[in-house]
Amino acid sequence: MNDKKPLIVVPGLFGSMSNKIIPGTGGWSFGLAGMVYEPFILMLETMGYRRDQNLFICFYDWSQHIEHSAQHYLAKTIRYAKQQTGSDEVNIVSHSMGGLVSRAYVQGPTYQNDVDQLIILCTPNAGSAPNYSYWTEGELSVNINGKFNFVHFYMRFYIDYLQRRYSTSKTEAIHQHFHGLQDILPSSYYGNYLINNANGNRRFVEYSKMRTKNPFLDQLNNNRGIIQNRGIPVTIIAGTEEETINYLEVDAPTSQCPDGRVAGAAFTNLGDGDATQHSVFLLEGDHYTIKGTHVEVLYKSENILRSKL
Repeated sequence: MNDKKPLIVVPGLFGSMSNKIIPGTGGWSFGLAGMVYEPFILMLETMGYRRDQNLFICFYDWSQHIEHSAQHYLAKTIRYAKQQTGSDEVNIVSHSMGGLVSRAYVQGPTYQNDVDQLIILCTPNAGSAPNYSYWTEGELSVNINGKFNFVHFYMRFYIDYLQRRYSTSKTEAIHQHFHGLQDILPSSYYGNYLINNANGNRRFVEYSKMRTKNPFLDQLNNNRGIIQNRGIPVTIIAGTEEETINYLEVDAPTSQCPDGRVAGAAFTNLGDGDATQHSVFLLEGDHYTIKGTHVEVLYKSENILRSKL
């Protein structure tokens, strides 16, 4: 056994699976996301970590609100890791939504002063524009590049599952049973991201006047200085040079889409295919960019992780 501080890995959206999320899937595991995260865990093991000895995985119910996951899953995993190792502190490496779960814990009122450093990969700290389309319409109403995208693939699968399970519309099933999706909508810190194209007069829809907001991220980001005040070093790693939705074009509002129905998108290459750099880099800390997708960044971050851990 080496003297490394215990490491908590917090996977992203769809990176955990159990009967609590989809009945019949068994105990906690990566589920289909094992193809993404198992190689990452193996990479960490080459760095001297051993699962359930000094490496612990925080599986959580991403269908619930992120604050729920922080309180009922991450805090519990940290307590367990400290008990198992005798350490007073842990390090956290989190990916995508997992970074927001981690932030909700270290910025929250029940924080136990037990995180030595926080490393965040590809986390949409200001939110992600495509989620507006999923939240309001139950689907992504624009085409993305032909490259396989794990998040969008699983999103379609899970929303279809919810619709079948609850025999209702996609949006009603999402709003009642997929609260975590609301927590990764764009926040005020993302900036105006909807472009109204009605009558050929293009203009931004002001976030302050929108009905589709992200109160969780607005509050989390208003208080993001708490991380620095609590003395937690932060490393933020973003992917780049992948076509990523930056803005959404909308037309007339509907009952489902009160701020406009999605009709198109504007892309940027300053992103990983899912999260834009400007969203990931909202937090202060050591910033790194890696050429690669939302998934590839995990494996390409090895040298950075070795230097930090």
